[in-house]
Amino acid sequence: MPEWTAETVARITEGTLYGSQELEVRGCVLDSRQARSGEMFFALPGERVDGHDFMAAAWKNGAALVVGEKGYFQKRVQKPYVPEGKALLLVDSALEALQKLAGVWRLELGAKVVGVTGSNGKTTTKDMIAAVLSQHFSVYRNKENHNNELGLPLTILNAPPGTEILVLEMGMRGLGEIKALCEIGKPDIGVITNIGTAHLELLLTQERIAQAKWELVEALPAGGVAILNAEDENSVQKSRGDAHRVLFFGVDEGLRHPDIQGSRLTPKGALGTEFKVSFRDQKTDAYLPLPGRHNVLDALAALAVGTVLDISLADGCAGLKELELSKMRLELRSGIYETTLLNDVYNANPVSMQASLRTLKERANGNKTLAILGEMYELGTSAVAGHREVGQTLARLGISALITVGALAKDIADGARLAGYSENQIYITETRDEAARIARDFLAAEGTGAWVLIKGSRGMKMEEVTVQLERSEKRME
Repeated sequence: MPEWTAETVARITEGTLYGSQELEVRGCVLDSRQARSGEMFFALPGERVDGHDFMAAAWKNGAALVVGEKGYFQKRVQKPYVPEGKALLLVDSALEALQKLAGVWRLELGAKVVGVTGSNGKTTTKDMIAAVLSQHFSVYRNKENHNNELGLPLTILNAPPGTEILVLEMGMRGLGEIKALCEIGKPDIGVITNIGTAHLELLLTQERIAQAKWELVEALPAGGVAILNAEDENSVQKSRGDAHRVLFFGVDEGLRHPDIQGSRLTPKGALGTEFKVSFRDQKTDAYLPLPGRHNVLDALAALAVGTVLDISLADGCAGLKELELSKMRLELRSGIYETTLLNDVYNANPVSMQASLRTLKERANGNKTLAILGEMYELGTSAVAGHREVGQTLARLGISALITVGALAKDIADGARLAGYSENQIYITETRDEAARIARDFLAAEGTGAWVLIKGSRGMKMEEVTVQLERSEKRME
């Protein structure tokens, strides 16, 4: 977080400053309730809430400087008011001011920047990269998935002096969005976890999705390094015409041999995985406190970033053991009737849904299994096929029972039926409360030891189902 004066912020943004010019400011927030002493509060206008209505609250909570928009006061013919000992900066666009300040601080900070994007696993990979790099460097990363035009500059502006590495997750909903984020963050290393079908509804074709993700690689400087999935066809194809240095990661040979490769994946404990990893003349044993091949792939991407920055595989793997994930991603919780809950509710698409189902089957170790699956969004014309594919995988895995939530999720049940899944194993619900009620009845009848997966797109709020199925002890250690 920069230690600027209000006058410095006004100069950078070319805004009009009211109040104390020499007031020191550091860090920033977008929510007035989170404002702390000395911070900047950006009064962003929104469709439902206008940040200007909360300027007084931000000052009261400790904010030193409020950044607002000239137009707000012009429409109201209202003279700006500033409490004593505070400052108000008026600009044409609070969002543009936020982004411009972030770009300046990124350069002043002088940190290396790792950009991370992909259709699946980018938040987990971001967390893993931070864990690996923290073995040797002072690292700052996005909180949770603050990865858009607001969250990314907010992350940069809150990075403390002395930060050596910034790990920036970059999300997108259309062409040009990752390019715009890169113009602010200026990544030195770019990681693409994979190029799948997420956002197909918005971008319409797989080729446009690949083009949007590849904006990260195109933004790298001449000496930048791209970290790519050797098993992802789109990434391998796009790399053939790119001049940047590329490191590939993978478990299988895939479409090309991985530079950094994992092998001999073995379940360990409730959710952990042991595996071997090799890079050139380095070989070591690794432990990841997460299950599944898909998470090992993300770990390999993180280790690849480490090698670029001269972190040995052994040191990188030590970092993975201490991994701290963002919330609501494959959390292990204690359920009612001595059951185990896999709370994987942050988001969902067909690839991640199938990966979680495989984890459910693997870790249940022969016990009964229940999948409570909500709708998956932004699949466009592939919505029916994507949901049915999940159902077919569920049937092939032999999951004991399926509860679907929402209209789109009915196609998961249809896919299961097409794969020979019995009708008496399927429960179709419209609401989370109905799903939780049926799940409680199922678990009461099946007795102890059952494993339950709860998953769906973020808008489904499937965590509300998890809460209703938890024991009082809740999260397991």
